[in-house]
Amino acid sequence: GFFCGPRGEAFIDKARRLNDSKALMGPFVSAGRFDACLETAGMVVTGISETGAVCEVVVSEALTNNYGTLHGGVIATLVDVVGTIALLGRDPRRAGVSIEMNQTFMTAARPGDRIVAIGTVLKYGGRLGFTHVDLWRDSASGTLLASGRHTKMFT
Repeated sequence: GFFCGPRGEAFIDKARRLNDSKALMGPFVSAGRFDACLETAGMVVTGISETGAVCEVVVSEALTNNYGTLHGGVIATLVDVVGTIALLGRDPRRAGVSIEMNQTFMTAARPGDRIVAIGTVLKYGGRLGFTHVDLWRDSASGTLLASGRHTKMFT
């Protein structure tokens, strides 16, 4: 089920503490905050580099809206988290804070669909980082479900 409250070490804190973005590979771990739905759903970080990150998650009933499709809020959370992981691939000590984010929804995903989220670092500057995240059904050659951009300020 869904959980709230402190759990494990936040992925941002883990990357910073170990100064190693590769430490984020494998099952996604939340500190029990809003992104906990991704841990509960079993999201896995399958790739991370200086240019981006790849994560996978299977749509569960808990991630759906009243129409039985993937909730837009979950898509926004994926754009936020996968974009942040992509930036951490460049520098595991600089997650930044969100200053702008948007999503475009192309088609619905249903329970059982495997989502592949591909986050790309568009620009990485001294004060700002820009990412683009595409959500695909099954693979990058599957159906494009949604696309988003995420801008973060480094503090």
